[in-house]
Amino acid sequence: MAENGSEFTKNVRLNKPQDVRKMIGRVINILLQDGEMTNDKAKTIATLSNTALKSMELGDLAERMDKIEEMLASQEQDD
Repeated sequence: MAENGSEFTKNVRLNKPQDVRKMIGRVINILLQDGEMTNDKAKTIATLSNTALKSMELGDLAERMDKIEEMLASQEQDD
């Protein structure tokens, strides 16, 4: 795992949901490639997958809210 761990030698910045999903994806890939699948590893992957799904949902909601706010601001300017 040491060779894969070098992917995280830099500080990880998590500013957006996409950043979280990207990091979680990397961690899941490392876990999948690192030897035998254990019960603990499977639980960790499941937890990370659920977190990634939640991040996707939140990202989608944030985009929708931004669009709604833009529409409302545009309507207020037209009035």
